[in-house]
Amino acid sequence: MDVASLVIGIISAVVGFIPCVNVLVFLPALAGLILGIIALRKNRAADLPSGVALTGIILNSLPLIVMLVFVIFAAVTGDANSVSEMTIQ
Repeated sequence: MDVASLVIGIISAVVGFIPCVNVLVFLPALAGLILGIIALRKNRAADLPSGVALTGIILNSLPLIVMLVFVIFAAVTGDANSVSEMTIQ
């Protein structure tokens, strides 16, 4: 599970920083984050190395944080009235 989290995290980190495509990475990054947390808990309980699972958690968290910042930024700066007032001159 830790390797799956790492692979999903690498793909999510690369795709997650592309502005218009980052919303597509929400579900895979969330699944990778859950897999990483489960693998981390299992590895720590079995006293195994947990570096790969931790890296998967970090790589899956980054795109989620970036997407959340983009959504908050769009919600704060977006104004429906300003779009209707734009005209081509």
